[in-house]
Amino acid sequence: ICPEGWHVPSDEEWMELEMFLGMSEVEAFNQELRGTDEGGKMKESGTNHWNSPNTGATNSSGFSGLPGGTRSTNGTSISIGYHGKWWSSTQASAASAWGRSLSSSFSLVSRGPANEGNGVSVRCLRD
Repeated sequence: ICPEGWHVPSDEEWMELEMFLGMSEVEAFNQELRGTDEGGKMKESGTNHWNSPNTGATNSSGFSGLPGGTRSTNGTSISIGYHGKWWSSTQASAASAWGRSLSSSFSLVSRGPANEGNGVSVRCLRD
Protein backbone atom coordinates (compact mmCIF):
# COMPACT_ATOMS: atom_id res chain seq x y z
CA ILE A 1 0.00 0.00 0.00
CA CYS A 2 2.79 2.44 0.91
CA PRO A 3 5.57 3.41 -1.50
CA GLU A 4 8.98 1.79 -1.26
CA GLY A 5 10.80 2.93 1.88
CA TRP A 6 7.54 3.49 3.77
CA HIS A 7 5.17 1.24 5.76
CA VAL A 8 1.75 1.19 7.41
CA PRO A 9 2.38 1.76 11.13
CA SER A 10 1.74 -0.99 13.65
CA ASP A 11 -0.62 -0.56 16.59
CA GLU A 12 2.50 -0.06 18.72
CA GLU A 13 3.77 2.73 16.44
CA TRP A 14 0.40 4.49 16.74
CA MET A 15 0.72 4.21 20.53
CA GLU A 16 4.22 5.71 20.36
CA LEU A 17 2.78 8.77 18.59
CA GLU A 18 -0.07 9.05 21.10
CA MET A 19 2.32 8.82 24.06
CA PHE A 20 4.68 11.35 22.44
CA LEU A 21 1.69 13.70 22.27
CA GLY A 22 0.97 13.23 26.00
CA MET A 23 -1.14 10.08 26.46
CA SER A 24 -0.10 7.80 29.32
CA GLU A 25 1.16 4.32 28.46
CA VAL A 26 -1.66 2.73 30.46
CA GLU A 27 -4.29 4.71 28.58
CA ALA A 28 -2.66 4.02 25.20
CA PHE A 29 -3.53 0.33 25.60
CA ASN A 30 -7.22 1.08 26.24
CA GLN A 31 -9.87 0.87 23.54
CA GLU A 32 -12.46 3.37 22.32
CA LEU A 33 -12.08 7.10 23.14
CA ARG A 34 -8.97 7.81 25.17
CA GLY A 35 -6.53 10.58 26.01
CA THR A 36 -7.22 14.26 26.53
CA ASP A 37 -6.19 16.39 23.55
CA GLU A 38 -3.98 14.02 21.53
CA GLY A 39 -6.61 13.68 18.80
CA GLY A 40 -6.82 17.43 18.40
CA LYS A 41 -3.04 17.55 18.02
CA MET A 42 -3.35 15.12 15.09
CA LYS A 43 -6.24 16.85 13.25
CA GLU A 44 -5.96 19.51 10.60
CA SER A 45 -7.20 22.72 12.22
CA GLY A 46 -10.15 24.68 10.91
CA THR A 47 -13.22 23.58 9.01
CA ASN A 48 -12.03 23.50 5.40
CA HIS A 49 -12.25 19.69 5.50
CA TRP A 50 -13.57 18.90 8.99
CA ASN A 51 -17.17 19.65 9.85
CA SER A 52 -17.76 22.11 12.67
CA PRO A 53 -16.93 22.24 15.51
CA ASN A 54 -13.63 20.31 14.90
CA THR A 55 -13.08 20.29 18.65
CA GLY A 56 -9.54 20.85 19.90
CA ALA A 57 -7.91 20.73 16.45
CA THR A 58 -4.43 22.28 16.53
CA ASN A 59 -2.39 19.97 14.26
CA SER A 60 0.55 20.62 16.58
CA SER A 61 1.83 17.11 15.73
CA GLY A 62 2.10 17.94 12.02
CA PHE A 63 0.10 14.80 11.14
CA SER A 64 -2.73 16.84 9.53
CA GLY A 65 -5.37 14.11 9.95
CA LEU A 66 -8.28 14.57 7.54
CA PRO A 67 -11.89 13.30 7.83
CA GLY A 68 -12.00 10.71 5.05
CA GLY A 69 -14.75 8.72 6.76
CA THR A 70 -15.29 5.04 5.97
CA ARG A 71 -16.30 3.01 2.94
CA SER A 72 -18.66 0.29 4.12
CA THR A 73 -18.63 -3.27 2.80
CA ASN A 74 -21.45 -2.39 0.37
CA GLY A 75 -19.40 0.49 -1.09
CA THR A 76 -21.27 3.34 0.61
CA SER A 77 -19.13 6.20 1.96
CA ILE A 78 -20.10 7.38 5.43
CA SER A 79 -18.94 10.00 7.92
CA ILE A 80 -16.83 12.04 5.47
CA GLY A 81 -16.20 15.37 7.17
CA TYR A 82 -17.00 13.95 10.61
CA HIS A 83 -14.46 11.15 11.15
CA GLY A 84 -10.95 10.28 10.06
CA LYS A 85 -10.05 6.59 10.37
CA TRP A 86 -6.72 4.87 9.75
CA TRP A 87 -5.47 1.29 9.63
CA SER A 88 -2.58 -0.17 11.52
CA SER A 89 -0.66 -3.20 10.26
CA THR A 90 -1.52 -5.15 13.43
CA GLN A 91 -4.25 -7.79 13.28
CA ALA A 92 -6.89 -7.61 16.02
CA SER A 93 -8.68 -10.78 14.85
CA ALA A 94 -8.97 -12.89 11.70
CA ALA A 95 -11.21 -10.26 10.06
CA SER A 96 -10.04 -7.00 11.66
CA ALA A 97 -6.97 -4.86 12.25
CA TRP A 98 -6.36 -2.29 14.97
CA GLY A 99 -7.24 1.20 13.83
CA ARG A 100 -7.46 4.78 14.98
CA SER A 101 -10.28 7.27 14.62
CA LEU A 102 -10.51 11.03 15.07
CA SER A 103 -13.78 12.95 15.22
CA SER A 104 -14.90 16.50 14.54
CA SER A 105 -16.68 16.41 17.92
CA PHE A 106 -13.79 15.28 20.16
CA SER A 107 -10.12 15.98 20.78
CA LEU A 108 -9.62 12.37 21.92
CA VAL A 109 -8.35 9.39 19.88
CA SER A 110 -10.34 6.19 19.47
CA ARG A 111 -8.54 2.84 19.23
CA GLY A 112 -10.35 -0.29 18.20
CA PRO A 113 -10.59 -3.20 15.80
CA ALA A 114 -11.65 -2.20 12.29
CA ASN A 115 -13.43 -4.64 9.98
CA GLU A 116 -11.08 -5.36 7.09
CA GLY A 117 -14.08 -5.43 4.74
CA ASN A 118 -14.44 -1.66 5.22
CA GLY A 119 -12.24 0.96 3.65
CA VAL A 120 -10.46 3.59 5.72
CA SER A 121 -7.45 5.85 5.24
CA VAL A 122 -3.84 4.74 5.42
CA ARG A 123 -0.98 6.53 7.16
CA CYS A 124 2.48 5.73 5.83
CA LEU A 125 5.65 6.06 7.91
CA ARG A 126 9.16 6.33 6.52
CA ASP A 127 11.20 3.19 7.24
